[in-house]
Order: sequence, then structure tokens, then C-alpha cells
Amino acid sequence: MQARGYQVVEMEARISEAFAPAAISNFFAIHDDGLGSPGFFDFSHVGATGGGFTLSKGVFTRVAVFDGSNERRIRIKVNGDQNYRATTTRRAIELLVDSAGLTFSSAEIEQWVEVPIGYGFGTSAASALSAVLAISSALGLSLSKKRVAYYAHAADIICQTGLGTVSSIWNHSGAGVIVTAGAPGVAKVVNIPVPKRLRLVVGLLAPFRKSKVLSSRPLRNRINKYGEAAVSSVVRNPKLDNLAREGEHFAEKLNLSTPEIRRLMRLSLENGAVSASQNMIGQAVHALVSEDKVEGLADVIRSDPSSPEVIVTDIGNRPATILESGLHPYPATIGSLR
Repeated sequence: MQARGYQVVEMEARISEAFAPAAISNFFAIHDDGLGSPGFFDFSHVGATGGGFTLSKGVFTRVAVFDGSNERRIRIKVNGDQNYRATTTRRAIELLVDSAGLTFSSAEIEQWVEVPIGYGFGTSAASALSAVLAISSALGLSLSKKRVAYYAHAADIICQTGLGTVSSIWNHSGAGVIVTAGAPGVAKVVNIPVPKRLRLVVGLLAPFRKSKVLSSRPLRNRINKYGEAAVSSVVRNPKLDNLAREGEHFAEKLNLSTPEIRRLMRLSLENGAVSASQNMIGQAVHALVSEDKVEGLADVIRSDPSSPEVIVTDIGNRPATILESGLHPYPATIGSLR
């Protein structure tokens, strides 16, 4: 039965769907000079350098835009949860729409996040990026992909949920290192070849708030010292084993790992992993392993006393993309959109 004051009606909506890959960072350095100063508004040269992987898993977003009144209402549902705050996604949409000077009656946004949130998979960036790509397409905006992605990049920084992830996933896939920080189109990425039949096994222990790191000056200084050294090393020798090795060294030097994280890294290396490192930043370990050893390693990690959740994923082969766009009938719940 429909609650009093609410009704479901079928309306014509402009619908678009988009995908953005999740990502794992092995190491990074922060580049945010000027951020927070009075009058600061351009995030083109704010971001991060660093290296890591995009994943085959990510965030799918479906947007339905309705016209009919001057009041803008946006409802975002994440993995079926209507109460999820989705702060970065909402901010990215607002930046895009305000910049374009658009009005619309309402938008319903549904997102499906294929990896756990808060463990260093860049889900805030992927969610915001897939959302702005989808809503830009639904609204028929004549903006370049690079410009649309900028708003996700800016929102990620403003909300302190990330720095360089959008620039690594908007038009890139696989393994690589950002050598010049900045927004999409400004950041420079060096791609690193990935041998076939390698997969990632990830052990997850606990979520971690990235804002804790971004607001700590002593920790930021250490991150930048060791992160820039890692970037330089991989630029000199842009191979996957060096990328992985620098990730291990970065985690060791930064000393953010708990005893449980260090044990999972050791177990991974003892059970066939090519490399094992901590997600940056998250209480999780990712191990590169050949396809024939995936199940064995996953079982070993699951059996650890810390009881980690385990996911297995391929290294990604597609960047963020629009999947579908057009006019469709859509069931809208009038009176409940916020």
C-alpha cells in the first residue's frame, strides 16, 4: 500500500547509465598548494601523484531526470539504501549543474557499488564520476568528458574523500603512475603493462576515513617524502614488479599498518602472491597473484584469525564510460524526492 501523501506515477524521464572503475593506490604524494586559502576555487592543479591499479569492478550509476517545476530535488540511493549520504556524489552533481546554469524538477540516482566502501578502493571518486557522466548525458550537456570529470575531481577534494583517483580512472585503465598531479586532462599518467593471468586478491579488515590523513601535517610530510621517491623509482623503471615493490616499501615506511595488516601481507607472500601491499588508504591488503593460485590464497586469507572479508577482482581494462542514454517512461514517487 502506498503511504498517504505519496503516489507512484509513470513519467517520461531522461535516463542515462554510466560506469566508473574502482581503483587501488599503492603509494601517493599530496599536491594541494593553495587549497583552503581565501578565494580559492580552481582545482585544476590540485591532486596527487602516485601509482596503482584500476579494477574491473566499480560503480554503476543510473540517472533519471524529470522536468516540471523550478525546484531542484535530487535523491540518491546507494546499494538500495535511500539514506546513504553520498556527500561527494551530491556535491559533484551540484557543481556540474550550477556551473551549467541548469534547472530541472528532480533527479533519481541509483548507484551500485561493487566493492566495499571505505577500504581504499576510491569508491567516492568512482561514484561521483559515474554520476556526473550519467547526469550530463541525460541532460544533453555539450561538455567534454574531461570537463565533466573535473566536477567529480573537485568534489572529491572538497569533501576530503580523495585527491587523484578521478584523474586515474576517467580515461585510463590497468596499472599506472600519475607523474603530474591535477585534474583530468592536467594530470599525466604513465601506463604500465600488466602480464596476462594476474588477478588481485584483497583482504578487508576495517573501513578508514581518509580525511584523518589529509588533515595531519606530520603524516602528510612523510607521505610526500616517501610517495615522491616511489614515483621517481617507477618512472625510472616502469614495470609492474617495481610498481608493486614500491607499494610494499611505501606501506612499510609510512607505518600505517596494524599487526593484522602486516600478517596478511606476509601470508600473501608466503602463499604465492607476486606482491602484497596495503590499500592506500584503507585497512585492507591487496595481493597480486597468478590465476592458478587465486583460490588457495583467498582461502588462506579467509582463515586468518582477524576474519577478513575477501574479494577477488581482475585488473581493469576500461575507463569510466557512458553506457546508455535516452528518453524512457519511469515510475517516479511523487512527494518523496529529496
